[in-house]
Order: sequence, then C-alpha cells, then structure tokens
Amino acid sequence: MTLIYRNGGGEIWTAAEAWGFDYYVYGVTRSGDPKVCPSEGMAYEVAASAL
Repeated sequence: MTLIYRNGGGEIWTAAEAWGFDYYVYGVTRSGDPKVCPSEGMAYEVAASAL
C-alpha cells in the first residue's frame, strides 16, 4: 500500500490488486474502519465529505 494523501486525521492509501487499484480512505468513520473506493476521484470525494 502507498500513501497518496494526508490531511489532518484523514489519509488515502492505494493498493494494487489483480483487477486494478483500490483506494482506502482512513479517518472518515467513527469506528476507524477505512472506506474502500474504486477510483481515486471517489476517494477524494469521500475524504472531502468528512471535513
């Protein structure tokens, strides 16, 4: 996994999978679980919605 964005408590990580890439957004849920997004653009939208 590679960190591609960090702002305060939010982070976006990317992971190469057999079918392409998944984007994991941390810091947007109360439980601390990541949100998994299929595209980088969607990951940034999810991160922005948590502000």
